[in-house]
Amino acid sequence: MTRSIGVILCAVTAWCLLYFPVFAAVSDTFRCPNGTIVAVHDRLSIVAAKCDTPTYISRRTVTRGLPPGYFEMVEIEEWTYNLGPSRFIYYLTFENGFLQRIESGAYGD
Repeated sequence: MTRSIGVILCAVTAWCLLYFPVFAAVSDTFRCPNGTIVAVHDRLSIVAAKCDTPTYISRRTVTRGLPPGYFEMVEIEEWTYNLGPSRFIYYLTFENGFLQRIESGAYGD
């Protein structure tokens, strides 16, 4: 019985490594290309003043449900920093003007 569990765990681990080879890393801070540091919960205006212009900006509005039967509109803005082939791509996600998530992806172009 114990050997079966070990074989199953090895199989699941191998499957995860094969099908999910790139996991994004999440951080609380980001070092801007110019060297300054910004953190989660900073205002968009502060990040814009501290950091260089991002490679790409996307904007969208989503509706989120709140119990019981209320909804809120959330303005989402995502900044992408592609720092080149020897560095990771970074994604900064703002919600209603505040930095909520800093995520790194694959190597840049």
